[in-house]
Amino acid sequence: MRYGKRESMGMVLRGDNLITRYIKFWFLFAKYEVLKQFSSMFSVVFFFFGKSVRFFSFLLLLIVLQQHTKAMAGFTLEQVIIFFFTFNYIDLISQIFLRGVYMLSGKVRSGEFDFYLTQPMNLLFRTMAGNPDFNDLLLFIPLVLFSLWYTFTFIPTITLWSFILYLIFLIHGLLISLSFHIFVVCLGIVTTEIDNTIMVYRDISQMGRFPLEIYREPLRGFMTFVLPVGIMISVPSKALMGLASPMLLLFSLFITWLFFFFALRTWNSSLKMYTSASS
Repeated sequence: MRYGKRESMGMVLRGDNLITRYIKFWFLFAKYEVLKQFSSMFSVVFFFFGKSVRFFSFLLLLIVLQQHTKAMAGFTLEQVIIFFFTFNYIDLISQIFLRGVYMLSGKVRSGEFDFYLTQPMNLLFRTMAGNPDFNDLLLFIPLVLFSLWYTFTFIPTITLWSFILYLIFLIHGLLISLSFHIFVVCLGIVTTEIDNTIMVYRDISQMGRFPLEIYREPLRGFMTFVLPVGIMISVPSKALMGLASPMLLLFSLFITWLFFFFALRTWNSSLKMYTSASS
């Protein structure tokens, strides 16, 4: 199969511009991952069932909590659920496209990462996007449909402009998630151990399922300036509900791009520290 991939990559390289080439690369990886992941329908159904139970269990928990309190940090139940939907958007999209991060440590230890160095594509792209996970796509599609119905039904203040702002800052939230994954990859290249690190990131990111206002200082500042999980999830949600000030939006843009720039610099530095498994 590896030889077949290399031969297919050679065909992709002929006569394509850069963007088209990488889109074709990704679909080539996706083709092999779909064949591998859906080879056992039982595991796919079981995975979807488990994810669905987890999603609706937490949604039920939010409803139960809200029934015993008038508000959560000043937000109504409907508004808190918007934060929950935003978290799941970012989490599932990251899982679908960046699943290769979870497999990196084994590839570094086995020497397979050395093979990536010989391939005619960007190494960061190959490392992170080379193993897309389509199991999460089964949950993502119904999530989008359900959340759209819920949002436009129970949040009447939404306008076309606020929805556009939501999409813009949701993309920036994904950029922060991408930056976190880049940091994890850097650690994996240097230490060959990332399993615990990626799970720590996932635990921290789950704190963003709630409005940032429920946390006290200095935790709130830490989640805003050091690990911008709050910006990643809270800002898109507030923009959708018309609760984000222009200053907050500009500040979140600055923090997002600064965090992403620092992640790329860290990536370049980690590559200089990489020692081949064959050396």
